[in-house]
Amino acid sequence: MASSDASVITSSTKHQRGSHVDFICGWSAGCIVTVILYPLNKVIFRQQLHAIPSSEAAIQLKSEGIRYLYRGLLPPLMKRTSSTAIMFGMYEKYQNILGCTYESDRRKTSFTFCHAQAAAMAGATESLLTPFERVQTLLQSNAYHGKFRNTIEAVKTVSNHGFLEFYRGFHVILFRNAFSNILFFSLRDPFKYAILDKFPTKCERTSYNLFSDFVSGSVLGASLSTLFFPVNVVKTKIQADMGKKYDHFFNVLKDVWNERDHSLKEVYRGAQLNFIRSLLAWGITNATFEYMRKWFT
Repeated sequence: MASSDASVITSSTKHQRGSHVDFICGWSAGCIVTVILYPLNKVIFRQQLHAIPSSEAAIQLKSEGIRYLYRGLLPPLMKRTSSTAIMFGMYEKYQNILGCTYESDRRKTSFTFCHAQAAAMAGATESLLTPFERVQTLLQSNAYHGKFRNTIEAVKTVSNHGFLEFYRGFHVILFRNAFSNILFFSLRDPFKYAILDKFPTKCERTSYNLFSDFVSGSVLGASLSTLFFPVNVVKTKIQADMGKKYDHFFNVLKDVWNERDHSLKEVYRGAQLNFIRSLLAWGITNATFEYMRKWFT
């Protein structure tokens, strides 16, 4: 009876958990998702870069053969695993540093300015991984197939243009990561528990938790990915260049708008596949992360 009463008390306590758990779980979730969804990601990339239908992008990849299908996997694998480890791990770390509090009722946990700060700082830390996205963009672009054969050659080629060339597009990635993290972490728990509330309270909860983690992650991830899709289009255009003068976000956005005949539909070309990929990617990521974290707690 006492434990039942304690479960409904919503007292605020200081946030604290093991420092390494979220890093390990985030890394593992990122590894699984990247390998499974890389071919789909490559189709979307070609659509963003060339403004072509998904069928034409798929034909391009098919004509290039299996040899090039997983070309460029290493940078996104390293980037995704590192990114998800930092995203979840540093969010936890920054909550502890900032002294964020949480309610025992986790539906209210993430709706504070402190948690938003922690999420933004985690996103900013993620942005330090820009070189991975930079090299991945070059390897996925068919314009550079003849210029380098693998990741090492791509890194050497970029390094010839100076260290800052690795961080081309950094300001765009910083903006995207910070604001998407704020929205993701602010809405994740409330969304999850809104789903859990629909299930019978006396039923076994492991499968329900896994399902709610998948749905909350997939819906939020897909929605945020669609919201920031034009930002990623601009980022791709910026990073597809090498050795040229750096250009500002709004200048490139204007160029994209003109190239796509002032059509929002053309700017969002590839968004449908991106939405599907994000549904799967963030659903798997969030569910895997939460499931693995239970092993450590």
